[in-house]
Amino acid sequence: GNAPSTLKVGVDIVHTYIGDLVVDLIAPDGSVYSLSNRAGGSTDNINQTYTVNASSEVANGAWKLRVQDKASVDTGYISGFKLTFP
Repeated sequence: GNAPSTLKVGVDIVHTYIGDLVVDLIAPDGSVYSLSNRAGGSTDNINQTYTVNASSEVANGAWKLRVQDKASVDTGYISGFKLTFP
């Protein structure tokens, strides 16, 4: 079946300046869902759950998290992410 209209995406990213980050959820068919676009300023780390309307997507398949650091100097990594299908 399809993914829900209230897909929960839990994101745990360790980074020293989250205002540099663009965070997207990539559906199995390649569709891109923006979770965060350079939001948060100089705050450290993203530990948040986002809600995505993914009802047009097939639930089964490889879902990916893409994180891009759009600036230099600061460093970080993806500590984890999870999808919750209610």
